[in-house]
Amino acid sequence: MLGPPVVPANEQSDPKVTENPVLELSYWRFGLRTAAAWRRRLGLGRDRRWDEVLAGLAPLPVQDGKYVLYEGVRDMWTAHATDHPDPIAPLAMLPGDGVDVPTMRATARQVYESWPVDDLYSWDFPVLAMNAARLGDPARAVDFLLHPRFGFTAEGLPASGREGVPSPYFPGAGGLLYAVALMCAGWDGAPDRNAPGFPDGAWTVRWEGLAKAI
Repeated sequence: MLGPPVVPANEQSDPKVTENPVLELSYWRFGLRTAAAWRRRLGLGRDRRWDEVLAGLAPLPVQDGKYVLYEGVRDMWTAHATDHPDPIAPLAMLPGDGVDVPTMRATARQVYESWPVDDLYSWDFPVLAMNAARLGDPARAVDFLLHPRFGFTAEGLPASGREGVPSPYFPGAGGLLYAVALMCAGWDGAPDRNAPGFPDGAWTVRWEGLAKAI
């Protein structure tokens, strides 16, 4: 298990009681799995301790068929539907280690219904776009990247804050770049066509030099 104490990416829960946050659990799975692969590539062999931790990590927390911020959270979709939408994040920039896709689809629908749009900002929109693309909803992915709250100044700085204050906030700019790259070059398991993260036939997308996302 992870924590307590732990502060998840959402940063809106009490670290003294927060345990097994959904994004961080998936990130640990991805990190350990990747590290084990790198050990093998280096000829170092497997580390049994790593394998034991990976096999023993708690499952991603689920309530009523949907992923939630952390294990045991109460009033998830009323009191905690605020700030960064962590429940969809394990299948976005990350490839979904530990994720059940039908559960993630239900989670995404709940986020669309419950998360106040005016409480989303900066890298939230690229994360939502990558999640939508991986779930086979490219039109929604594009809409997230073009959302009025995900703005940039004429100089290219993200208008990252809730008040739209320009800021050199790297997660906002980096999130846009990574999301567009993923939507262009695809990801492991993506549909076998050009720019699978964009609506087929609705856009003409040309790109070069991008690697497929994990």
